[in-house]
Amino acid sequence: MKKIKIPKFKKRKKEENNKKSIWKLILSIVLVGAIILVSLILAFSLYIVISSPNFEKEELYQTEPSIIYDINGNELARVGAEDSTVVSYDDLPEVLVDALVATEDSRFFQHNGIDLFRFMTATFKTLLGSKDAGGASTLSMQVIKNTYTKKGEKESKRESIVRKFRDIYMAVFKLEANYTKEEIIEFYLNTQWFAGSTSINTSGTTGVERASQYYFGKSVKDISLAEASLMAGMFQNPYRYNLYTNPEGCRNRQKVVLKLLVRHGYITEDQMNEVLEIPISTLLKGKESTSSKIESKQAFIDYVINEVNSDLGLNARQTSLKIYTTFDPKVQSYLEDIENGDVFKFPNDEAQEAIAITNVKDGSVVAMSGGRKYQAMGNNRAVTMNRQPGSTAKPLFDYAMYIEHISQSTYAMFLDEPTKYSNGASISDYDNKYRGLITMRYALEDSRNIPALLAFKEVYKLDPEIIKNFVHSVGINYGTDLYESASIGGFNGVSPLELSAAYASFARGGYYIKPYGYTKVVNNTTGQEHTNSYTKTQVMEESTAFMINDILDGVYGSGSDNIAGKTGTTNLTKDDRTRWNLKPGTANDAWYVTYNSNYATALWYGYDRFYKESNENGWFITSSTGGNARKTIMRYIVNKLYKNNESFHVPKTVKKVQIELRTFPAQLCSSNTPDKMCVSEYFVSGTEPTDESNRYSTLSNPTNGSYTINGNLLTLNWDAINTPDAISTSYLRNHFDKYYGDYADKYYNERISDNSSTFGTLGYELYLRDSNGKDNYIGYTNSNSFVYNMPNNSTGEYTFVVKSAYSIFKSNRSSGLVINAKAIDSNIADIVDNNSSNNTDTNTYNNTN
Repeated sequence: MKKIKIPKFKKRKKEENNKKSIWKLILSIVLVGAIILVSLILAFSLYIVISSPNFEKEELYQTEPSIIYDINGNELARVGAEDSTVVSYDDLPEVLVDALVATEDSRFFQHNGIDLFRFMTATFKTLLGSKDAGGASTLSMQVIKNTYTKKGEKESKRESIVRKFRDIYMAVFKLEANYTKEEIIEFYLNTQWFAGSTSINTSGTTGVERASQYYFGKSVKDISLAEASLMAGMFQNPYRYNLYTNPEGCRNRQKVVLKLLVRHGYITEDQMNEVLEIPISTLLKGKESTSSKIESKQAFIDYVINEVNSDLGLNARQTSLKIYTTFDPKVQSYLEDIENGDVFKFPNDEAQEAIAITNVKDGSVVAMSGGRKYQAMGNNRAVTMNRQPGSTAKPLFDYAMYIEHISQSTYAMFLDEPTKYSNGASISDYDNKYRGLITMRYALEDSRNIPALLAFKEVYKLDPEIIKNFVHSVGINYGTDLYESASIGGFNGVSPLELSAAYASFARGGYYIKPYGYTKVVNNTTGQEHTNSYTKTQVMEESTAFMINDILDGVYGSGSDNIAGKTGTTNLTKDDRTRWNLKPGTANDAWYVTYNSNYATALWYGYDRFYKESNENGWFITSSTGGNARKTIMRYIVNKLYKNNESFHVPKTVKKVQIELRTFPAQLCSSNTPDKMCVSEYFVSGTEPTDESNRYSTLSNPTNGSYTINGNLLTLNWDAINTPDAISTSYLRNHFDKYYGDYADKYYNERISDNSSTFGTLGYELYLRDSNGKDNYIGYTNSNSFVYNMPNNSTGEYTFVVKSAYSIFKSNRSSGLVINAKAIDSNIADIVDNNSSNNTDTNTYNNTN
């Protein structure tokens, strides 16, 4: 078969076709790539458009700070993320606008939101990883960035590019398209952060108005070229170019700003040089001391912020509020003196105090000290501390309800004798002594522990709920279980604010008001107002409150200054002192509560941390050092604050009576009771004693007086009186057995001994009455007869008076038995039987004066 040959031209044609296919493929790839690129660009642009938020003018500004006002309506503090005040463009001085444009965006008034040359240059450098690429942002872009970019967040290169394109889009299409250049400058200058602040409650000053006030002490509309150039220089780095902390760096930055102003024709070189001759220090108003301006008030600021948040769910640090408070700056100034060490020299930096002062009339908190060197949102000791109150617990846990439910008297008697808790544990007093039979008044004034426990036990035995309900009703939380140790403050615990409010219940006649720090809150965003009105709740009878007031009036002062008070100390146990090798009298806490008709003040003094069993040093006070500290501090507060003290209101439900001391149960004084043995005490009307004490009662007269005459001896005879109950051993034995329990023997013997020294022996005084009716003393006898030696040959009538009387105590001698004797002849003995018929010579008498 013949072989067929293929022509060569067909091969060349195939090669040409292959070349055409390759070019088609390349063109296809390029076309597809172009389509993809355009699609990506369109997708990216679409993403930028879609992901960009709607521009809202209100979003330009951070929420204005909350403003807290004092009781006088004056600004106390600004609280929030930033401290700002918005001003309009018309209030901006031309020199500041010129400095801003020259420094930050010289072609601001020519572009439409983007400076293309600067932007492309900065973007190219960013892609190459250059660290000095710069922002190339226009003022419009910076407004967008400051508003919609979270501060402090780190951006990747990709995120930075995306954000820049978003800034461009929003600057051009959402800002410049809708607002004038003047409005954009206004937006920019009102949203700039300037680092410094007059308040520790904000993160810094925002906006040129607040910054101008902070640095120059004037409104921004009044600043000069020198001040404007300094402020414009801060825009680059407000923290670095802080005028107070880095004046040298600020001067260098100011030079840059001034040179740019010269370059762009806003000022001349001569003007620049004149500005540079002005020392920066002369332009500054001086940085305010936040220590004296704010920190001393910070405890109250934190308290009221927390209170508003708790009551209304509004956080003043996040929501713009106007808070009208009960804070009294004048009262607070007294606490500032204490915190600064001007009143009392604290022994070291660790020693602390906490004070809360409330208004008795309405229950409001007027001032507080959270402690020395208190820090914002720190340990507010006046409000949050939980320390044992010591003896300041006694009026609350023991005596108030004892008055109301058991005794109803300030005279109530207690046996201050060795006593134990119900569990067998011992209890003692601060002096490790026992005072015996004492009144409630004395027990509370001298802060005796044992009577307090006895009062607590009596009420608890009647009904435990009485004490529980009462202490809770005055704002005291003793914990889950109520133990007998609470009677002397042995529980954790209380704060000064809680004690101040609780004691104020006594001052206002038995009504409790929960303490509060604000009267009105206005939400600046919604315009909604919240008013805070207090409620008075009766927690005890007015008579109970008054009796506590009357007793405590004698604790702080003389008992007539209308200032009541109570101290408290929490001592370490003997075991703790032994374990840590500490001296007796070592204590943890010293308290002092005082009040009058206007204010109630609670003071705590001590250390935050106790002694540790490790080698770490601990801190303690002693009864002496703590007592001196609280006395000095409280005396200063009282002298400054407690003016024109009104007397505590005496309710009609109480009655004041004179009680004879050591009468148990209480008895009224007799006319013969010595003044030193009479005390004025209050009882609920209708419960006061009506029986008069017979201890000093006037003695009864002897009876059946008679006489005999033998020569010149005239013998008087009478029937002796019955032994008075006051010295009767059988009567006293029964009395002490009935009322004194286990201590009957002791007090019986003490009374017998006391009677001996007070009264002496029972006997009779003899008097001879003269013609003028005057009784002349002629003798004393313990028997029921007395011999009178008449003058020789004496005749006539004699009038004798026989008075029952003690040998020592004379005030209660009897009025006297009168015996008239007739001497006929001194040589004839007249001895006549009283029952004989010869009655004329019968000389027996039973007459009294």
